[in-house]
Amino acid sequence: MDKQKVIAVDGRFFATAGPGRYTKDIIEHLEQIDQKNKYIVFLRSAAFKTYVPKNRNFTKVLADYPWYSWSEQIFFLFRILSYNPDLLYVPHFNIPVLYPGKLVTAIPDLIMHTFSTEAGTTLWKPYFRFKKFVYKFVVLWAVLRTYRNICPSNDVRDDFIKYYPFVDKNKFIVSYEGIDPDLLEDISVSRAESVLKKYNVTKPYLLYVSSMYEHKNVSSLVKAFKILVDKYRYQGQLVIIGKKDKFSERIFSLVKELSLADRIVMPGQKNFIPDEEVTAFRKMSQLYVFPSLKEGFSLTPLEAQYFEIPCVISNIPCHKEIYDDSVVYFNPTNVKDIAEQISNVLLDKKLQKGLIAKGKENIKKYDWTNTAKDTLAVFNALLQS
Repeated sequence: MDKQKVIAVDGRFFATAGPGRYTKDIIEHLEQIDQKNKYIVFLRSAAFKTYVPKNRNFTKVLADYPWYSWSEQIFFLFRILSYNPDLLYVPHFNIPVLYPGKLVTAIPDLIMHTFSTEAGTTLWKPYFRFKKFVYKFVVLWAVLRTYRNICPSNDVRDDFIKYYPFVDKNKFIVSYEGIDPDLLEDISVSRAESVLKKYNVTKPYLLYVSSMYEHKNVSSLVKAFKILVDKYRYQGQLVIIGKKDKFSERIFSLVKELSLADRIVMPGQKNFIPDEEVTAFRKMSQLYVFPSLKEGFSLTPLEAQYFEIPCVISNIPCHKEIYDDSVVYFNPTNVKDIAEQISNVLLDKKLQKGLIAKGKENIKKYDWTNTAKDTLAVFNALLQS
């Protein structure tokens, strides 16, 4: 009998925002399909308490080292090496650069190569720029060192080939994501209405769910909503759900500047919005709008489609790849077009029904089990090499 192989998994992002969804879902679905290999899952303290392995071959280990830190590069490295794994899997770019063994990554996008977050940082600007330099170095090193990087879309794969033309393009394979099963739990209408009441939201309303970083283009959505109200006489609200930070504070200031404080609600400015409440907002919304300039996979419109909400989103390559004709597109750099396309969908009930039907079919294409199978195939190929 072959010796059981040991796969170390950097799960420190488990269940946090951003890459945390991916990390959680890939680990939980690998548990379901791999009964052969042994996994050591490294977690920070919060996730260590909540993650309970359901597969006896999965063992959790406390590794409370902050991501993007020097302790990640030194102490976390020694922690990994102490288990002598046959393979290290990092579902992000932040690899321990001195790790000497076999490596697989799942870098979700190269958005930070194009868009800076400097405007929202609380760091001393020169230090932020130094960290940006380190980021680009670590990504480059991860690309050079990895056996395969698992990309969430062909658009991301194309970006890798564009930025790193000297790297074998066969290193980059595409495996689509899916909806987090935790977000599929429906709630009653009465519970959903109580959530709306809690935040002074009234129907009808448009919905946006995500962060408010530069590339999310939320300022254009706010300006388009102003046109929707003034020119197209829209009577409803716009609900913007995202965490409170410097980016959201800028959006909040823009809302007040445009005299839209009574029409645009930003619940995250006062409270953390848990998944159940986000589900309530999705369930009761009239339309989902997503104006992003760049995405790796773009899950939130897919989540809206699951709850049978028509979607109007930006016409970026990633969206066209993932959503095809199941949504209505707009030019994200043209606020007039954003407003016009939203208005067109709001006024066309037949179009809305068609989008809902196509959305139901679209979500069937994306499943975390398939992502896990693709990932495991990469693991096994490397372990057998």
